[in-house]
Amino acid sequence: MELQQGYGPVPEAEGSRRSDSAAPRRAVPSEQLLEGARQLVILHDGCEYVLRLTRQNKLILTK
Repeated sequence: MELQQGYGPVPEAEGSRRSDSAAPRRAVPSEQLLEGARQLVILHDGCEYVLRLTRQNKLILTK
């Protein structure tokens, strides 16, 4: 398990040992992404995706 500064340990998926050439996986808390909002628009490859926080505190990503 790697330690993400300020956020505690980040578990690695089974069999996902990275090689030296692979970029490290980043962990970003959803609170940091949403900054108090209920949804966030993500622009990727010319498309808009909406990351939405539901009333049940689950995340949904839609195109």
